[in-house]
Amino acid sequence: MRLFICLFLFYWLVPAAADPLTDSHQVLNDFLKNSKTLHAEFQQELFDEKGQLLEKSEGEMYVQRPGKFRWDYRKPYRQLIVADGTTVWVHDVDLEQVSKKSLNKALGKTPAILLSTHTNSEEEFFVNGLPSPAPDVTLLELRPKDAQAQFETIRITLKNDELVSFELSDNLGQKTKMFFSNIERNTKLAANLFIFVPPAGVDVIEEEKD
Repeated sequence: MRLFICLFLFYWLVPAAADPLTDSHQVLNDFLKNSKTLHAEFQQELFDEKGQLLEKSEGEMYVQRPGKFRWDYRKPYRQLIVADGTTVWVHDVDLEQVSKKSLNKALGKTPAILLSTHTNSEEEFFVNGLPSPAPDVTLLELRPKDAQAQFETIRITLKNDELVSFELSDNLGQKTKMFFSNIERNTKLAANLFIFVPPAGVDVIEEEKD
């Protein structure tokens, strides 16, 4: 689930200036052309199908499109997820284990496909504007067109053109909520953030190539 959430955040932000009730797809597509990087701290909550809290986690994330991200989970246990443009690395620090897979294979039928390809939102998703609780808040809901997608809905909340949170409902009834703070958008990110070299002595598991 953590890797899926990281892939989703390839997709992360939609400007609140347009009216999502009438032009949701255009809002998404225009944003994808104009946003390049994102850096933020995050808090994540995972709930089961009955609404019971299963896990809280927090950390720091960096996204640079196309094809690069870094998610550093720091609590309750350490996990680092890095995509370098072609490969996704997942380092479970306590387990001293690293998994490696191709970025294209990891993307699959996730919203991340919008930032890794030239796909427009209307080709992959139904995007609906939801009623807003305040003039400065934008709410959007994404539903995949592909029946094999790994999620049912994603709801994005923005305030004053900044990402506040999103909520992902998966096919098993679980929900993941993520809240963002100290957001920096379109700033220059160091190239070494997206380079990963497995530490000496860890087990490296490589998934089969396409």
